[in-house]
Amino acid sequence: MPIIITNDGRGAMRQSSRDETLIHSYLDMRRIIGILAITLPVILVAGGFNQVGAVIQGSLSSYYYTNMRDFLVGMLFTVALFLISYKGYELVDDVVTNLSGLFALGIIAFPTSMFSNRVVRVGVFLTPDNVSQYIHLAFSILFLLSLAFNSIYLFTRHGGAPSREKKMRNLVYVVSGIVMLSCIAGMVVYIAFFSHTPLSKGRPVLVFETIALMSFGVSWLVKGNTLFRDKQLSALR
Repeated sequence: MPIIITNDGRGAMRQSSRDETLIHSYLDMRRIIGILAITLPVILVAGGFNQVGAVIQGSLSSYYYTNMRDFLVGMLFTVALFLISYKGYELVDDVVTNLSGLFALGIIAFPTSMFSNRVVRVGVFLTPDNVSQYIHLAFSILFLLSLAFNSIYLFTRHGGAPSREKKMRNLVYVVSGIVMLSCIAGMVVYIAFFSHTPLSKGRPVLVFETIALMSFGVSWLVKGNTLFRDKQLSALR
């Protein structure tokens, strides 16, 4: 849309005001994504105690079969929509965040197994749960991998010499990404070699998932200019 500049410069002022509003909305979206990721594990575990005979589940995905199912699906769906609607600086930003959102939708569509010693059809596609659990695991790993890539590679980019605040943010992004990758490796090793050992009593998958999601949330909060913010609002990278 063309900008009409009046003699007193009011057109430029209106454009500046609109730009600032868009920047604030963009930062708010990043913060919301971060808050949703951080609060999801906490609310799931706390809310799960409302049902009779409740115990802490072995994974966040297992809360699909508790009273927290609607909340879990709703939160993941919200995160997925935010990621799909998020627009980055370049095509690669859009591709990675869109894929992250699609992977989150895959997690919802293919729930983990009920582990009920019988085959049950689950999810929107009524997939046998002994098949759905592997599709669910694949989408979960892809989801976390894409988030780690986003944090380590995309968030750390900057045009020109980075400011002191940007260097601090980059450190947070890299640490968050490394933590997410470590959690993925930990889950894979546990599921492959230790899932039927006494280690399962410590619910390591739940712990790894929680740490990974919170790391993801922290990186997006920082990306939303919550911490180590630049003095100029327009410095979004």
